[in-house]
Amino acid sequence: MSSSSWLPAQLTSMAHNVDLLFYIMLGIITFFFVLVEVLLITFLIRYRRSAKNPVGAAVHGNNVLETVWTLIPALILVFMGAYSVRYVYEAQNPPAKPLVIEVIGHEWFWEFKYPNGLDTHNDLRIPAGQNVLFDIHSADVIHGFYIPEARIQQDALPGRITQFWVNVDAKDVGKQFQVPCDQFCGTGHPIMVGQLTVMSPDDFNTWMQTELQKQQAKS
Repeated sequence: MSSSSWLPAQLTSMAHNVDLLFYIMLGIITFFFVLVEVLLITFLIRYRRSAKNPVGAAVHGNNVLETVWTLIPALILVFMGAYSVRYVYEAQNPPAKPLVIEVIGHEWFWEFKYPNGLDTHNDLRIPAGQNVLFDIHSADVIHGFYIPEARIQQDALPGRITQFWVNVDAKDVGKQFQVPCDQFCGTGHPIMVGQLTVMSPDDFNTWMQTELQKQQAKS
């Protein structure tokens, strides 16, 4: 995915879709902001008080215009809501047979559990080109599992699992990204930042096995 000079890099197709929605909303808002300001200045000048008319022009309401400028914003809001909701469901409904990584929020670190039993702290690694599903919950208080480059966040809640999935392009292999907690969770909140590393599938499998063996040797 492409990057932006003022937004984080786009790590997934979902990030591209979210950015597209953001630009559409920004364009609509900018258009109406400029329109309202131009009309405001125009009316201030045209209907201002003058020597010939010291009380200003008497302007009465127009039911048709009022209906139109009520319906147009309502339709725009419905469009943006329908356009964005489908991305929410898409992120939470993964394709069949994804790689499942359990994400557990602690005060104040991230714990990641991999399918082979490997357990890491603040070290999240995923294979490129594969569907990866995150099963997210908390061991204590509410945390926020957030990958800025994926434009997706889910709260990590005690006693409840939330989910989202990603599929990262192979061109991002070797890149690293921060995974901050974005819900205030106590005095250690500012240091609760994990690291996401994108690996090739072969390197990812090798890493999982090697790290599991090291972990088992220490126990």
